[in-house]
Amino acid sequence: MPRAAIALARTSGHLSRILGQGGGTSLPGRVLLSLSPGALADIAGGIAGGVSTISGTNGKTTTTRMIAAGVRASGRTVRTNAAGANLLSGVATALLEEGARGRRSGTAIFEVDEFALPD
Repeated sequence: MPRAAIALARTSGHLSRILGQGGGTSLPGRVLLSLSPGALADIAGGIAGGVSTISGTNGKTTTTRMIAAGVRASGRTVRTNAAGANLLSGVATALLEEGARGRRSGTAIFEVDEFALPD
């Protein structure tokens, strides 16, 4: 995955927050996926404990937070989209930001909108 794509995506989120144009929870993912379409698989491939998705009509955020809290309580590192950005760009942003903190191990638990799940 090109480092320039990662840098531009992270910068877009930072600028979005600084300029008050949003929380930077989706834009970095959109930028990353447009510059490097395979980035999501590349980043997620580094998660040793696997990836789980929570989807459905109601209760995704609460269920995801409860499961993530339980996994953390067991002493494991958890990567998640805690901000609730549950489309593909939000998941990509969460992976991008967590990767920036060096969390390559652990597990990932993502809330995913039911219409975005196939992607």
